[in-house]
Amino acid sequence: LTFESERMKKPKINYHVPNLDRALIILELLSKNPAGLNRNEIAAASGCSATMVYRIAMTLTDGGFLFRDETSGRYRLSSKLLDIGVAGADEYSLAHVAWPEMTALRDATNITVMLGCLYNGSEGLLLETAESRSAVRFVVEKGFRTRALHTGAGWKSMLAYLPQPQLETVLAGLSYQALTPNTRTTRQAVLKDLAEIRRRGFAIDRAEITEGVHCVAAPIFDRKGYPAGTLTLSAPASQLPAKDFALRGRQTCEAADRVSAKLGWNKR
Repeated sequence: LTFESERMKKPKINYHVPNLDRALIILELLSKNPAGLNRNEIAAASGCSATMVYRIAMTLTDGGFLFRDETSGRYRLSSKLLDIGVAGADEYSLAHVAWPEMTALRDATNITVMLGCLYNGSEGLLLETAESRSAVRFVVEKGFRTRALHTGAGWKSMLAYLPQPQLETVLAGLSYQALTPNTRTTRQAVLKDLAEIRRRGFAIDRAEITEGVHCVAAPIFDRKGYPAGTLTLSAPASQLPAKDFALRGRQTCEAADRVSAKLGWNKR
């Protein structure tokens, strides 16, 4: 049973558009494969012919919904779909609510501010970025996804406040791969960091993901006290030295708390 036949076995109605359905199948398939797939891989997984996949994929690429790597021939989702999703969300969407606080924090610190959340329970997703105006700055493209939740201030600031059953599931699925010499590579080391985050109220990152880059982050809570997102300051170590972690951490916590309050949360 192919991905396409499973989805298209639903009863058809007169205004059903098969090619549109196939395009949606391809988009959904690529959403589950962030590294991308080539034409033959998409065809095999979707049940569509390679010719049909090519025509649909090129149409989506021309429309800016997909990105095609010319070297590998792999297609990936573009950030345009994320922009559409954010634009279509209601007035209480996380990115919409957080943006004023992100720009205010960016202007107060001249450091890039990033908004992230957990996606599918096992990935980190970068929703929005307010770039520093400094000539030298650290920026990650909006829409970036990662499974390396064991590293980085932002992701760990959320893990620290997850319900215990969900945290156990996340920790069991981590690879603990080392990205730099400072990456935490054991469950015990990560748990120690999470305990420290809860004590301190914010997370710090001394070049755990990228050498030479420091981060501080604070969780954003929804009205039920669940960590719905994270605000992260990220900059070259020269702009965010360890001696400034306490100050920047407090500033980030205050901004995150204001976002949380807009989401209905009223107690840290």
